[in-house]
Amino acid sequence: MIANGKLAEGVQLLCLIDKAADACRYLQTYGEWNRAAWLAKVRLSFPECSEVLKRWVDHLCSPQVNQKSKAMLVLLSLGCFQRVAEMLHSMRYFDRAALFIEASLKCGVMEANDNTYKLMGSVYADYARLLRGLGLREGALLWASRAGGAGEDLLAELADPSERAEKEG
Repeated sequence: MIANGKLAEGVQLLCLIDKAADACRYLQTYGEWNRAAWLAKVRLSFPECSEVLKRWVDHLCSPQVNQKSKAMLVLLSLGCFQRVAEMLHSMRYFDRAALFIEASLKCGVMEANDNTYKLMGSVYADYARLLRGLGLREGALLWASRAGGAGEDLLAELADPSERAEKEG
């Protein structure tokens, strides 16, 4: 049926024979991403639904679509908080990424582990550089100190402004 252009009927038939996951894949193949997400949410188990929604996220992040903000909302609905922080960082939203990580850790929805520490260091150091560039030395010092090893050079530079003046002069 689907091959003959009757997508809606084919999806209904697949759902009747308990093949909703296949129906979602067909919907995605034919560009019906919203319908696939809706069907996944109402008919599939959480792991199967997550798989469908993560494929949607990949689609939303593709260069042809480039809807990363919408992709982040889907990731939030799945509880993929570290991936949201990584996306914010990759989009150069250093302030939002840093504050999102802080809130996620405080609420206990993101674990502090080796991957998280690496991400935190990178995000916090970039946020500190942004603040330094805006002339907000105190804030830059705070976030550079939270960045761990990634912020050591920046901390040293911020702690001794005369050294920076000598380099510039």
